[in-house]
Amino acid sequence: MADSVTLFPQLLQPTAALKTYAPMGVKFWENQEAALDCMKELADGWFARRYTGAQAALETAKRVGDAATPFDITREYQDWMKGAMERLMTDGMAYQQQLLKAGAQLTAQLPSAGETAAKPDAQRADERRSG
Repeated sequence: MADSVTLFPQLLQPTAALKTYAPMGVKFWENQEAALDCMKELADGWFARRYTGAQAALETAKRVGDAATPFDITREYQDWMKGAMERLMTDGMAYQQQLLKAGAQLTAQLPSAGETAAKPDAQRADERRSG
C-alpha cells in the first residue's frame, strides 16, 4: 500500500510537465502562423510586381514594334527599364521590411539580459521545477 501512495505523485508528473510546456507549444505555432502570414504578404507583393512587369514588357514590345525612329525605340526601352528598376527596388524594400518584422518578433520574445542575470541559478532551477 505504501508503494502505491508513493507512486501516485509520480503518475501526475507527466501531466504537470505537459501543462508547463503547453504554452511554449502554443507560442511556437502562433509564431509559425505569423511567419507564414509575413511570407504570404511578401510573396503576394512579389507576384503582383512580376505581373505588372510582364504587362509593362508586353506594352513596351507593342510600342517598340510601332516606333518610327531608333530614338522612339530607345525611349520605350528606357521607360520599361525605369519601371523594372523601380519594381526591383520595391522588392528589396519589401524584403527589408519582412526582415525588420522578423527581428522585432524575435527581440520581443527574448528575455532581457538583466532579467536572467539578476536571478541566481538556484532560483531559476526552482522556477523551472515548480513551473
